[in-house]
Amino acid sequence: MSTSFAERTQGRFDDLKVVEFARLTGGETVVEVGAGTGNFLQLFGGVAARLIAVDLTPGMLFEARRRFPEMEQVVADGARLPFGSRAVELVATAQALHHIWEPLPILKEMRRVMREDGRVLIVDQVATERYEEAVVMNQLEIVRDPSHASSRPASALRTLLRVAGLHIVSEHIVEKWERLSNWMWPGEFPEERIDQVKRFIDTHGPKTGMDFHRDGDDYVFKRRRIMLLASRATP
Repeated sequence: MSTSFAERTQGRFDDLKVVEFARLTGGETVVEVGAGTGNFLQLFGGVAARLIAVDLTPGMLFEARRRFPEMEQVVADGARLPFGSRAVELVATAQALHHIWEPLPILKEMRRVMREDGRVLIVDQVATERYEEAVVMNQLEIVRDPSHASSRPASALRTLLRVAGLHIVSEHIVEKWERLSNWMWPGEFPEERIDQVKRFIDTHGPKTGMDFHRDGDDYVFKRRRIMLLASRATP
């Protein structure tokens, strides 16, 4: 399953220009919390001096090690990172916060381990600012993947970072058209769940704010991701 996930998600971050957005100059240590199979963290290869993948799932990290042997792997909870305070130049998390019901402890822990002049980088999918659309979008996401917790609107993520003691220095929202057939690979997802998602889209798709429409036997929809770069807030 981790191999299929790695292949399906390969390249989904490549056009975000994360190295430039994160303001890396070379030689830094980059830690990713919830690194999964390493597809996001590997983007910093060749610039950062150390890449450290942190995840709770050993199977995901095993796949990351197989694909990117230059990475260091650490099995750990993002709310209890095994690093000293003010030790890391860049602490990142990508496509992980929407799997976490209470992300604030993790954001505070990311702030703790980043250097005084370091940065926290958040990349995650976002719902629209309309409450009703966010509710239906999350209902769809849970049908697709029961491990989903909450896709939040951008305003909620900004608030979480401020409460965590972080100051947002740069923000960018990226919109990209995607296909259901690429979002749910047969073999990785049970056929009955794919059918269930299709039925949900047929009934409730227009209420998600994701701009679903049919394209032959497939569906096309708009994925919105936010990129947030933050420094330590001044007390």
